Amino acid sequence: MSDIENIDPFLDVNSNTNNDSEEELEQALEEQQHKETRPARPTVAINYQYKPGVKTHYCCQIDRAIHAEGAVILITNAQKTTDDNGSSFITYTIKVEEEEVKRRYSEFESLKNSLMKLYPTLIVPPIPEKHSFADYATLQGKAKEDVAIIEKRKRMLQSFLNRVSNHPQLSNEHVFHKFLETGVSWTEVLKSRPLSNLPKNILQGSPPNLSSHPSSASSASSSPTSSTAQQAVLPNPSASQPLKNPDPRFIDSEAFTNKFAYHISQNLEKTNKRTWKRLNDLSNDYAELGAIYNGFSLNEHGELANAIEKVGQAVDSSFIATGSLTSSLEAEFSEPLQEYSLFAQVIKQVLKYRHLKHLQMELTAETLDKQKFSLEVLEKSEQESKRMEEALAKDHATQDTSNQNTQSNPDGENNENTGENGHHYKHSQNKDLLTITKSHQKRRSGSKLFSVLSHTIHGIMDVDPEATRRNSIGKTREYIIQLEEAKVTTADDLKNISVSIQDDLDRFQRQKIRDLRDMLINYAKNHVTWCKKNLSSWEEAKVEVKNVQI
Repeated sequence: MSDIENIDPFLDVNSNTNNDSEEELEQALEEQQHKETRPARPTVAINYQYKPGVKTHYCCQIDRAIHAEGAVILITNAQKTTDDNGSSFITYTIKVEEEEVKRRYSEFESLKNSLMKLYPTLIVPPIPEKHSFADYATLQGKAKEDVAIIEKRKRMLQSFLNRVSNHPQLSNEHVFHKFLETGVSWTEVLKSRPLSNLPKNILQGSPPNLSSHPSSASSASSSPTSSTAQQAVLPNPSASQPLKNPDPRFIDSEAFTNKFAYHISQNLEKTNKRTWKRLNDLSNDYAELGAIYNGFSLNEHGELANAIEKVGQAVDSSFIATGSLTSSLEAEFSEPLQEYSLFAQVIKQVLKYRHLKHLQMELTAETLDKQKFSLEVLEKSEQESKRMEEALAKDHATQDTSNQNTQSNPDGENNENTGENGHHYKHSQNKDLLTITKSHQKRRSGSKLFSVLSHTIHGIMDVDPEATRRNSIGKTREYIIQLEEAKVTTADDLKNISVSIQDDLDRFQRQKIRDLRDMLINYAKNHVTWCKKNLSSWEEAKVEVKNVQI
């Protein structure tokens, strides 16, 4: 049973760490959890020490740089740029060691889409979504220039690049290296191999990254695709069509992904957005309240004025601490949460691709069975036709023999009766010949119209059904050969696709648990820091208020 099938997205994972504060936080969280009654949850063994094989061969300098120990890709700047046509956009400066390159959001988007086409069986990290209509409405068309939105997008795009560079297979793709390389035109990369060789429909062929399925991460650039003949016979299934023999493992994976997406998107992310908004509103209220207290202290004198001023300072401190809390929560909790909401959509796309390939295999097998049945019917018709031709040939031979015997016997009898009636007999023959000649002339004149109609009908109808049937038999046999090859190819593809997807789901599961653990620890740390700052300032205010003499 796979890791992804049994893990609950909110399963608590205990892990040793050298940080004392983290251990204290974990112990406190565990004590709080033991006080609550919760149903038992399934557990699995997750290998946190899993590491891909060490890479020794590099295709370029960027490849070597991103695989160096401790390597991090940074987005150091985001600035407004104007092109030759006067259109403005934001460019992001990417830094890998000493290399720097500027890319715009649409280029990040095309990189992600290209990786999804090259690696349809892998979970390609998501990028932040485009601006919503709400953003444009709120900022009155200047959402592209809003500093907060740009900074958020900068952080999430940086996370995307580092997730790709840490992926055991995607990090080896030379298309990704070219994206990070200085002086490379991304438009030219999109027009060149391997991207230019990809089919318009990725279902029409084997996955580019799985020519044969090794565990090693080989670039999809050199992977062959299916032959043109096989692509022509492969069906294009609809995602809404159910499978006849679904794989239980992936049914469970789909159900788990839907549940995970619901927990993240519909529950946790929505509630977190409301909480963050209220904290932000609270910070603004603290700012206003602090100014009111400070103004109020100017109207009083002595110890009371000092106490009011100290309370105002405590409120100002709460304003600063709450603002710091909202900023930290957005970067360390809300954005990763949004990222995992997008991850769930990517996993759905990967599972949908496998569903379509499985459906394609079933439809190919079904079409093959139908064509074999059609060939059997055509061959039986051909055999029946041959038997009928042989029977007709024998019947014609028998009739010819009988006619020859009939014509020879009357001649012998008539020779004996050529006496006085000979003249009358000849006259009778001449009369009969005249009648037959007139009859033939009438038929000839009437047959002209029939011949025209017959020619027209023969142009529409099949003039030679035997030849058409033999032609259909030949085409059906050729089609069956193509379908049999396609059936073998789709079966092998499905097997390799299932292995690849399952491996990446397991990798993603390990990554997800580590990330969620870090997110929850950061969430707790930020609140502890916020509480400590508030406690310190309010303790000082409390002392000052107690000094007021009544």
